[in-house]
Amino acid sequence: YTIEEVGKHNTTEDCWMVFNNIVYDVTEYLNFHPGGKSILMTCAGKDGTSMFYKAHPWVDINSLLKNYIIGSLSK
Repeated sequence: YTIEEVGKHNTTEDCWMVFNNIVYDVTEYLNFHPGGKSILMTCAGKDGTSMFYKAHPWVDINSLLKNYIIGSLSK
């Protein structure tokens, strides 16, 4: 996927994000995020890698969201 394609998926009904060049469809995860969906929505349709590691440097994002992987970010 391109970052432009990811950017089209930026609503609570259709929410994609990029972490470490992996594209995730986190739509189903939004309601389970302990910090609430509004903070996640700031990264909707974007690369949230730096924001994620600022908030959760100890969390393995790939393990946490492995079920939501839909592809990788193309260069």
